[in-house]
Amino acid sequence: MTSPSNALARRASRLAGAVTAMATLALAVPAWALLAAPALDPSKLMQGFPPPPEYRVHIGNWQQNPQKLWSFRHTRELFPTRPLKPTGPVRELPLSSRDSLAQLQVGSADAPLTWPQMLAATHVDAALVLHKGRIIDERYFKGMQAHEPHLMFSATKSMAGLMGATLIAEGRLDENAKVGTVLPELADSAWADATVRQVLDMTDGVRFTEVYTDPSSDIFPYVAAMGWVPPEFRKPGSPFGIQAVLPTLKRVEPEARGSAFRYRSAATDVAAWIAARAAQQSLSDWLQQRLWSRLGMEHEGNVMLDPVGTEVAFAGMSASARDLGRIGQMLLQRGRWDGQQIIPEKVIEQLIRGGSTEAFKASGMEKFRPGWSYRDQWWVNPQAPRSFAAMGAYGQRLYVFPDDELVVVILSSHPQPVAALVDGPQLAGLKRLTESLRAPR
Repeated sequence: MTSPSNALARRASRLAGAVTAMATLALAVPAWALLAAPALDPSKLMQGFPPPPEYRVHIGNWQQNPQKLWSFRHTRELFPTRPLKPTGPVRELPLSSRDSLAQLQVGSADAPLTWPQMLAATHVDAALVLHKGRIIDERYFKGMQAHEPHLMFSATKSMAGLMGATLIAEGRLDENAKVGTVLPELADSAWADATVRQVLDMTDGVRFTEVYTDPSSDIFPYVAAMGWVPPEFRKPGSPFGIQAVLPTLKRVEPEARGSAFRYRSAATDVAAWIAARAAQQSLSDWLQQRLWSRLGMEHEGNVMLDPVGTEVAFAGMSASARDLGRIGQMLLQRGRWDGQQIIPEKVIEQLIRGGSTEAFKASGMEKFRPGWSYRDQWWVNPQAPRSFAAMGAYGQRLYVFPDDELVVVILSSHPQPVAALVDGPQLAGLKRLTESLRAPR
């Protein structure tokens, strides 16, 4: 007879195989992620009428490798989404007169590596580099096309944070208001006494665990409720939908609210709910009106929905590399675009300045990203070359370098959701890139 604990362990193991870690900073690779995947030809994924069973991509395998090579570009074929549609003439991104980065050396004397080689080695699908508003390098790998929207995972968080920060700057949302006041639906939860600012900066103190080797971790019912796993993995009678799960979180961390940064995806969905309530419009409607309708976007994007129509604000947006480049360039220009103030300049100034470095130290991440902070759902690096960035699992990155007039977009399908596997070579490459741009021509 199978014991309940063994059955639970097996169920957690199966679920872990279907759902991979969404946290940007995974500090250890889960054991299940090390299992060898079947040897499949990625070019045959979803090919045929119907595709052979082993080449079908579905809700049970979409984050596995190599299935993610297809699914990260086709989320709207797997999940319900809301579109982000370009309107008006396309704002072209002109080409720079500078040489491309084909020969730029970003490795070391002992291990020479060019910019394209570094991108390929870190499993990049698309990379775009804008300097002074002009394209100096644009590359696509593994069959990706320029028009394709790519899932951003947790880089989506920064779009939700941008909405909340804009509402605060425009006087439509009080950053000192308590969550329970803004959202009565959360008045009996652990979120109630946190402030809007604390939620935006993830210092709210609500306990939410994202440990994929622990079957009791909060992330398992969370992703099951939002529809990222097959229905059989949902516990009977469990909450259905993101907004049904959030009120069930009742525990707080021992530290005082506001004192420690803890990266948790649930906080982003609370922040997006707060912003939607204050603006009386959804995140996707705000992105459509504020960005896709005003930046001369080139391609359609989308935002994933949970089974009851709530946007997956913490990880569900898809966009093309060029359109993300337009967002980054607008932010680089202090929120201005073609003579319009799209985002209040105050918001950009705060992103450059960053959040509490002391709170960031308390998270334990300081040894991996020394001196960094987290502000309005953006990662802020104060060291040269200074940047603020949207970051997502499997290597999704949007970097803005305010001192170097530089924007870099990187979209990837790394086999594992471990930031350390991409940050080392990519940050070294970005530093070398900024040095080359500063050098006399």
